[in-house]
Amino acid sequence: MRIVVVRHGITEWNAARRFQGQTDVALSEAGRLQARSVGRRLHAERFALCVASDLQRTRETAERILAEMAEPPSLHLEPELREMNFGTWEGLTFEQVAARWPNEAKNFHHHTLLAPPGGETWAQFDARVTRGFERHRMRVGPDGALLMVVHGGVIHALVRRLMKLGDRPAPIHVDPAGVTEIEFDGEAAWMRLLNDCCHLEGL
Repeated sequence: MRIVVVRHGITEWNAARRFQGQTDVALSEAGRLQARSVGRRLHAERFALCVASDLQRTRETAERILAEMAEPPSLHLEPELREMNFGTWEGLTFEQVAARWPNEAKNFHHHTLLAPPGGETWAQFDARVTRGFERHRMRVGPDGALLMVVHGGVIHALVRRLMKLGDRPAPIHVDPAGVTEIEFDGEAAWMRLLNDCCHLEGL
């Protein structure tokens, strides 16, 4: 099974380094251009299904990608593939969170049971993403191709799960509109591309 995972295009909050989480932030104009560029890259590709988080930055990215494709698959919105819930941290910059919650910010990425105030733990987040992924993976079948348009945190969770990297955050960087490609046979996974952004050159 081939899985192509795209992070949504950039938003104003991305550019300001604010925690977005499940706050429903729209794409910026630059993010819309990025999404169209991904679509042109995938123009001739064939997918059995496209699944996206139901937040508007992922939904719009997916819609703009599909509009550029010769044979676009159907789009299904999946709430369980939303970004992690960062609770009261949402809307704040990384620096503001570190200043107000220094211990929590320092240890957050190292403890699966630690949550931002009012937010999710890593364990809760990973379980939710796994449920959403498995639901749609089963619909595609072992020889199909699945296109996913999701969030940076969701990509980290999927990479951890498929590559069997354990509970801690995967040591990777995921750019807005970056493309990651994984082959998966139900037991083992092989990374073919990680955060490829060559389609964004010149934007």
